[in-house]
Amino acid sequence: MAAMKRLFKWIAIVVLLSVLAMLCWLLTLWQRWPAAAAWVLFLAILAGALLTRYLWRKVRAWRTRSLEAEPVEKARAAERHPMTLQRQWKAATTLLKHSQLRRFRHPLQVLPWFMLLGRPGSGKSALLAQSGLAAPLDLPHELNDGKALVDWWYFDKAVILDISGQFVQPEASQETRSTWNRMLDLLGRDRARAGLNGLVLTVSAQTLLSADGGGVVDEGRLIRTRIEQLIRLFDRRFPVYVLVTQIDSLYGMEAWSHLLTPEALDQAMGHVVDEPENGRDVRDVIDIALGRVNSRLKTMQLTMLLQHPDADPALLMFPTELARLAEPLKRYVYHALGDSPYLESPILRGVFFASAVQKGNTRSGPEDQQEIALQEAAHDTVKRGVFVRDLFNRVLPADRHLNRPVAVTSPWRRLNRHLGLFAWWLCVAAALGYLGVSVVYWQHTLDDLRQRYPATMAMNRALPHDMQMMIAQRDAIYWLENRNAQWASRVLAFQHQLLSVEADAKSQYVNDFSQYILPSLDKAIQQSTTADSIASHPDGLVNAIQVEVRRANLLRARLRGSSYGALMAMPPIPTPPLRLLYPALDSDTVSRFNDLFLAQLAWSTDIQQQNARLLHLQARLRQLAAQSATLDWIIPWANAQPDLTNVTLDDFWQGSLRPDKLPEVDAAYTLEGQQRIRAFLVEMRSSMPNDIAFDKKRAAFWHEYAQKRLQAWQDFAGQFSQGERILAGQGEWQSTIDRLPHDDNPYLRLARRLLTEFAEMPDDLRPGWLRVLPQWLEIRQRAHQQALVRVPGLVSDVGGMILRGTAQKGALDQTRSQLVGRLDAIRLYQEYQAAMTQAMNSVVISQAQATKVAADFHGFDSQQSGQSSLQTAYARLMSLRSLLGYNRPDEQLTWGLMAGPLQLVIRYADQQASCFLQSAWQDRVIAPSRWTLNQAERADKLYGDNGLLWTFLSGPIKPFIQRNDSGWQEVDTLGQSVPFTADFLPFINRALIRQVDLKAGKIALHQKQQQATLAQQQQKQRWQTVAAESGEKLAELNTAAAALKAKSYPVALTGLPTDVNSNAKAKVVGTLLTMQCTNATLRLNNLNFAVMQSVLWSQQQCGQVTLQIRLPTFTLTRSYPGPQGFVHFLRDFPGGARRFTPADFPVDKSRMAAVGLTQITVRYRIAGQETLLQDAAQLAQAERDIQSAQTRQQQAQQALLTLNRPSASESLPPLDTLPGLTMMSVPERIGQCWRGDIRLARENDGIGRLMSELVAKQLSDKP
Repeated sequence: MAAMKRLFKWIAIVVLLSVLAMLCWLLTLWQRWPAAAAWVLFLAILAGALLTRYLWRKVRAWRTRSLEAEPVEKARAAERHPMTLQRQWKAATTLLKHSQLRRFRHPLQVLPWFMLLGRPGSGKSALLAQSGLAAPLDLPHELNDGKALVDWWYFDKAVILDISGQFVQPEASQETRSTWNRMLDLLGRDRARAGLNGLVLTVSAQTLLSADGGGVVDEGRLIRTRIEQLIRLFDRRFPVYVLVTQIDSLYGMEAWSHLLTPEALDQAMGHVVDEPENGRDVRDVIDIALGRVNSRLKTMQLTMLLQHPDADPALLMFPTELARLAEPLKRYVYHALGDSPYLESPILRGVFFASAVQKGNTRSGPEDQQEIALQEAAHDTVKRGVFVRDLFNRVLPADRHLNRPVAVTSPWRRLNRHLGLFAWWLCVAAALGYLGVSVVYWQHTLDDLRQRYPATMAMNRALPHDMQMMIAQRDAIYWLENRNAQWASRVLAFQHQLLSVEADAKSQYVNDFSQYILPSLDKAIQQSTTADSIASHPDGLVNAIQVEVRRANLLRARLRGSSYGALMAMPPIPTPPLRLLYPALDSDTVSRFNDLFLAQLAWSTDIQQQNARLLHLQARLRQLAAQSATLDWIIPWANAQPDLTNVTLDDFWQGSLRPDKLPEVDAAYTLEGQQRIRAFLVEMRSSMPNDIAFDKKRAAFWHEYAQKRLQAWQDFAGQFSQGERILAGQGEWQSTIDRLPHDDNPYLRLARRLLTEFAEMPDDLRPGWLRVLPQWLEIRQRAHQQALVRVPGLVSDVGGMILRGTAQKGALDQTRSQLVGRLDAIRLYQEYQAAMTQAMNSVVISQAQATKVAADFHGFDSQQSGQSSLQTAYARLMSLRSLLGYNRPDEQLTWGLMAGPLQLVIRYADQQASCFLQSAWQDRVIAPSRWTLNQAERADKLYGDNGLLWTFLSGPIKPFIQRNDSGWQEVDTLGQSVPFTADFLPFINRALIRQVDLKAGKIALHQKQQQATLAQQQQKQRWQTVAAESGEKLAELNTAAAALKAKSYPVALTGLPTDVNSNAKAKVVGTLLTMQCTNATLRLNNLNFAVMQSVLWSQQQCGQVTLQIRLPTFTLTRSYPGPQGFVHFLRDFPGGARRFTPADFPVDKSRMAAVGLTQITVRYRIAGQETLLQDAAQLAQAERDIQSAQTRQQQAQQALLTLNRPSASESLPPLDTLPGLTMMSVPERIGQCWRGDIRLARENDGIGRLMSELVAKQLSDKP
């Protein structure tokens, strides 16, 4: 057998080596490595495997917790023991190896191993002996002479190591500690993979209750040391169980055990700690465990007393006696298993209680109260395992896989033996590996280069093909260059050969690019700059100039010594012109031209050729520049730049609409466009040195460009109020209103943008509107500053004025006048801002408030001065302009920008007023006019002498419209008016004409108003009789139903045991029937023995009934909701029993199927329910009769309501019989109310007209 095993072992080794060699060969073929690389890889893997196996053996040997400094002393100490631990351990493991466990796998790894640890006399050996689980094995004499330090117990489901108690005694000798360390060596050797599956700590109840509490603490500390050694032995945390033995010493325990069945005595008594409880303090876990055990004992206590009324009274004392173990047990567990920042935290898995020997003669209570203690009678010693068998046969084996890794593993110890030979082989392997890796690395590099580099470099002067060839060359060379620059390439051998390959490839690339690509570019530029080409395509000249300028500058920078990186940072040859020059090339190829050109410049070494090419480019640039008399072509070029954008109203206004024909500033006239043009002209100038003609063109261009740029911004600012057209609806308008007091309002942002755009323009060249802007912004800034900030600033200004005034003779009076004027200007602006703030705060409150503000503004002439905040703001703005003296026409633009926020607020108020008037029109005119019986009445209500229309015109709309000789028209105040719909005012004017004709039509409407109603009256009387009779019957039924609902019924319920189907895997633990009532609460908890409770049920006082069927792993719930829930429950249990199936619990159907539950029979003995069910039936019938009477009463009421309405037969007369109404229709809408583009006042010239009218008004008011 052994020979066959060795044969199979060698066959497996040969097969594995063959498979490894095959995989190495396949990998070599896949990576295209040389054939020798397969042997190198195979030997490297084999050497690595052998080295790993050697190191693993060393690690397993070092995982012991014994001290390496005392190996000789440990061996000698073990040899001095009468029965050496080595012989004992070998005998025990040999027995396992020769057992039938070999059928499964390694005999030492099949079953879980658990260790019992406790002081001598704790009773652990007796528990194992009385468990009845030991296998009938013929133990060798080494394990059967009673002197073993480790007792081996071979159970069917586990191997138990009963460790001698001397290892946990604080006064243990050095010999004992050495023996413990040796045992750890043996355990770590035989259980290296599986480790220890669990540790059982035994402590007797007598020890815990003894007066010497310090002994328990010392024992716990020593056990903690042993646990830490075991954890570090395997670098795993295992479950730890605390087993309190000799609980027969607790008073009442024997009386308790006498009443339990043998099956119950075999069960484990204790508490298994769940995973969430592992994070708690171990003392809290002990409290939870004892609390749950005591709770279970008390529940069983009631059952036992009911089943055995003559039981020993000591039975009642056992839970109390068990609770006395709590404090000493917590001290013991805290020192043995408590958390420590220096040690690993053990896994406290459970707390259990057991007894192996019963002697009687126990006393109750503590030792200091023995005079009043109770005592059990003494009897002969009884050896019986109580609560032992399932602990070792079920609980412990079930947790064999609960091992957890430690938080921090120990580092490897220093390798101090047998390293010389390995160091030599590692050096040899490193050298061979270096050469092999170098060969493989460079071979792989060359293979990749062959794949990347074009296989055939046949340039055929077809530009698309030649460009693709050059791109492939450039990418391959760039890849090789980066490859050679990597650190791996620099440290490996044979690098100089690859550098030579790189230099040859670059030389070939430069020659091909100069021979095939550059001539085609020169030819394309020459063709695009002929007179005919420029006439048909004017942008051809611009494209050619731009390309040649960039080429010349890049070439000149290269001649000055710029590196490849510096050339990449320079302005590239633009792609758009190249696309026009090379229409046959695709976009991707054209976009790579600049990279190709830079590579040719950087890799070229022919300085003379580059100098000649630069001179040729400069000469051609002069020719191209001479073909255009001006430089106006640069404006379209700047506008076409992709990174330059036009300035639009969207840059200042935050709106979502996009109407057509909005003003904007071309990108060429922005500051960025100006800088881009300046930079490009500088590039052109540097590429054409000493070109006087170009200098003259450039000077003329800048002069004309400055005028066009200024005009573009002036036109944009003049039409800036059109930004209101992009504001969609009241929300965006209000958002813009809210921004007006802040620095990001549109008009202020435009003013600052204008100053930024023309910051470099001298003051003497600025137009009037641009000179006013800085002073406006300064006044605004001073006005917004706090007094503590504004005063020092004004003092500084005053000081500067005085110094400047005293420098000139007689200028002090002028300086004082300027200071007073500045203070007055700040005051006026503050008053303007205050009026604006008041208006803005008012218009955003509501439509009604905005309407009032608009009414005050438009009706200002007919009111007292000062009542309109908007009129006040206009007055202060004009006073400020008069004070500053800016009344020239070219300054009008700036004052329009200053008045822009005010105009925005007025238009917002007018729009809100139109919304308010629209709502008022609907509420006061449209809606009331619809509640009419006929057309005549509707016409009278609208157009009569006191009609709705005329009342509306004299009401809220009065300030916004006026009547003159030609009729009604809108009120226009300084170019602003409330936006009405187009058909509103014509409708009012037509209504005036129709008013007279309407009076004649009113007479005809009264001729059909007297109809006979006798039939309707008779129907009313009949239905009134029906309603009265239904009401009387309904009152009687409600009285009877109320009496039944108020009645109370005494019902007695007795819970009987619950049955399940015979083949079920789970039994019902108990049932709980609950019902909440105001006078009492039904809570019938049936634990499968008879329990009774009475309840006084009333529908008005009791609610939902809930039945819970508790099983070991889940709970089934059935609810009977509503005030009639108890009635439904009684009907569901006819005869007191109800058989439930999985269909009754669809949510838990899968759980019931998992435990094989198909039937659950719940039984109750119910008394007093007959009267309740009879009255419930009567109540149900009464409620049905009530519903029928209510339906009859509702029918009568509905019929009466229908009869009280106007008869459908009373139709309106035809429209053609009513004179004056045939062509009249009332418009549904009169106000625009944010519909469509907001109308700018008077063709978008509201600001200019506004300012002009105010100036004229102010001049006319002067004396």
